[in-house]
Amino acid sequence: MSVKSKVFKILYRLTLPGGLLLVISLMLIKVGVLADPNSQLVRFFPLAVFATGLALSAYFRRSRIFFATLVLTLADLALSAIAPHVSATVAATLTNGMALLLPVNLVAMAFFKERGIVTYSGRKRLAGVAVQIIAVAALCLPQMATLAARLQTEFVPSILTSWSRLSQPAFAVFLLSTAVMMALLIRRYRAVESSLLWALIASFVAFRIGAGPTLAGVFFATGGLAMIVAVIETSYSMAYLDELTQLPSRRALNEALLKLPENFTIAMLDVDHFKKFNDTFGHEAGDQALRMVASRLARIAGGGKSYRYGGEEFAVLFPGRPAEEVFVYLDRMRKVIEQSNFVVRGRDRRRGANSAGRGRKRQTSVTVSIGVASSGPEVSAPAEVLRVADQALYRAKSRGRNCTVTAKNGKAIRPVETGMRIVSVS
Repeated sequence: MSVKSKVFKILYRLTLPGGLLLVISLMLIKVGVLADPNSQLVRFFPLAVFATGLALSAYFRRSRIFFATLVLTLADLALSAIAPHVSATVAATLTNGMALLLPVNLVAMAFFKERGIVTYSGRKRLAGVAVQIIAVAALCLPQMATLAARLQTEFVPSILTSWSRLSQPAFAVFLLSTAVMMALLIRRYRAVESSLLWALIASFVAFRIGAGPTLAGVFFATGGLAMIVAVIETSYSMAYLDELTQLPSRRALNEALLKLPENFTIAMLDVDHFKKFNDTFGHEAGDQALRMVASRLARIAGGGKSYRYGGEEFAVLFPGRPAEEVFVYLDRMRKVIEQSNFVVRGRDRRRGANSAGRGRKRQTSVTVSIGVASSGPEVSAPAEVLRVADQALYRAKSRGRNCTVTAKNGKAIRPVETGMRIVSVS
């Protein structure tokens, strides 16, 4: 991948879709649709977004998004419904406390696992949110004025942070949390982490606007919209992407088969001796091997699209391409996988300090067998071509594995050696 492509990929991870939602919100304010803080639309927009986000995340069991949306809701309520009706000192303490805790909660969700909402882990998280509410409420008491004043401690010249209208501790936490979220997204894009990043940025804008019947709720709601998009993205991924390999799943393959043109090629690929590999190195290493194979297949050339078929099997579709044209790409991929060494940890887990070789790492590799079939006069239905490709795969395995076999006229033929051209066989 070129440097330009890598930069573009990183920018995409960091800006979409949350950045687009924030830009749309700013445009709607600019043109006047969401400009009046006293309008019914501006007042009820956040409520509608938060209710929708909480309902969807609960229905699809996305606990991290549920709790992130919950803390956004609480922050909006604190600024719009409570802060305007208390003294300026209490409002400042409330705002500083929420501004300090909100980014911590959002970045924590990036590291939490999906443990449910009403489960034991979910109840612990709810209890944690309740403790934070009680702590902020306690800081607002007159007896806690000294401690509350520390929320406004200055440790750098005020000119550097005064533009944010946040206390310096809260500003520092926002910066640190944003840096952590960006680092996670640069490393690997995930819909939930992307929504958390933009909820963080939208919340920063909301706190900068400040407490009262203002437009702060619009920006909290924008963060909530990013959460809703994340629910939709993760639900789609669960349905159409294989969780282990991140390749399109069997369901996506079935839909793609229905959209193939008249001429196409299907390749079936199987990891050789995979059961033996699992028995030798363990299932964790087996998963590592499947991820490695999938990462190579995701970049196959020739217009191919790879799918996780099931177990250690993969399928590759080449719309509009005959087997003679795509064979070179498939066999090149076979060699790339064969030459891709990776490190696995040994299975020796015996206890004791003197257990020699315990957890020892070993370098290994895997090979694959490939069966190829194209549509034609005798076999035209995608399901039939898939069956013929599977038969060609079986022939490749029976001929010693680590080879590519093509089929002609609905029949699997002999394996084609590396570098040879596919010839017409009746």
